Amino acid sequence: MINRDIYAPRKTYFLDIDGTLLEHIDDFENIHQYETLEALPKAKEKTIEWHCNGHLIILTTARAESLRKLTEKQLENAGIVYDILLMGLGAGQRILVNDVVDNYKEPKAISYNVCRNIEGLANIP
Repeated sequence: MINRDIYAPRKTYFLDIDGTLLEHIDDFENIHQYETLEALPKAKEKTIEWHCNGHLIILTTARAESLRKLTEKQLENAGIVYDILLMGLGAGQRILVNDVVDNYKEPKAISYNVCRNIEGLANIP
């Protein structure tokens, strides 16, 4: 069901790919051998739900830009829905910084860390 409430603020989800949405493989240097990677728990369902509710989904990855076509194919095969794919990010910490609005009822920035290859998006509201 699509959220048609014009007063519901549009959320932006920043989601890592490997180990969060798709199975992280140990032999990453051989990633070209994998046209399909297993979607982790609720990755497909949550991205579809958020997309249908009008939210923006930005995928982030340390994968090199040269792996874009393969990455897009793996995401498509897993049924992952997204709007923007940011590649070539560092593999270190990712820090989200946002402003605070006094009369806003919820925090404007939230972050979650999930166990690699286990949780997926199953515990993300």
